[in-house]
Amino acid sequence: MRAFMDLTEPVPGTLIGAGTACGKAILIGEHTVVYGLPAIAIPLASLHIKATAHISTATTSRLTISTRHADGGRVDGFFTCRSDALSAGSDGAVVAVVAALRKWGLHHEAAAVRLTGDLPPARGLGASAACATAAVRAVADAVGTTVGRRALYELVQVGEQQAHGRASGIDAAAVIAAQPIRFQDGAARVLPARSDAVTVLADTGMPSVTRRAVAAVQSIVHRNPARARGLLDEADCLIDDALAALDASDVVTLGARMNGFHSLLMEFGVSTEALNRLVDAASRAGALGAKLTGGGLGGCVLALTQPHDAAVVQQALMSAGARRTWTIPFGGPSS
Repeated sequence: MRAFMDLTEPVPGTLIGAGTACGKAILIGEHTVVYGLPAIAIPLASLHIKATAHISTATTSRLTISTRHADGGRVDGFFTCRSDALSAGSDGAVVAVVAALRKWGLHHEAAAVRLTGDLPPARGLGASAACATAAVRAVADAVGTTVGRRALYELVQVGEQQAHGRASGIDAAAVIAAQPIRFQDGAARVLPARSDAVTVLADTGMPSVTRRAVAAVQSIVHRNPARARGLLDEADCLIDDALAALDASDVVTLGARMNGFHSLLMEFGVSTEALNRLVDAASRAGALGAKLTGGGLGGCVLALTQPHDAAVVQQALMSAGARRTWTIPFGGPSS
């Protein structure tokens, strides 16, 4: 592992900026959102990424990347890039920053970006989108550019397409909004969060491979269009009911629709034995609803609970094999 560049001693003339972004969890609608259906995402406010960017007129056009993940629990990474240097294997944050440099006419400047945070990568929690968002915000801060929400979304989404292939855009929209959103066809609408319910997030300890999960769903859609149409119609009904329940602060119905959506994701082939075990454990412990969240094939389970049941559900998830858990007030900061 190559050493990180020391960003504490900037070269004279270097512009310095900072940016942050939080993670997200999909309450309902992952995968089907790719096919035009709505989805609901909530923020994970205390699972976040911080970025520091140094912008200079360094002459090198060489791209270097060095990223470390400690037990899947943290992001600790560094990269440098220029607008005229981008390799095929560059990750989403690098691609987003290069796109920003080009958009803002910074053709002779180099960006050196340090990313740190406690948002676990490869868990379906939006870490790649959060890294890209924080990095672009840091570059914008360094060069004194105001980047609007839509422009930021478009830059981050370029990176998401690189990271995940066919990315719907929900991760980019959710981490930028940092509020509960309804997302469909590239448009996000902020939703009210009037419930006292909490969510308990549980990590299987196994990475979620979004690109492979997307391909698995796509395979079903192409091989068996009639079955896929039936599953998508079922998903549409579940999501509509969930949106209505959320608007009415009806957490019992919302939880039931989450349960139904997990069963649908099992039909799509993106759940695993470990995910199903955690979902079952949460349900037996009194959760109103539980499902995988994000791409699946690993990653995390999201359980909806009443506040007085959260500790019991959290303990049940740990006993069922969760690597770590977080308790998250609905639509608010996590703990």
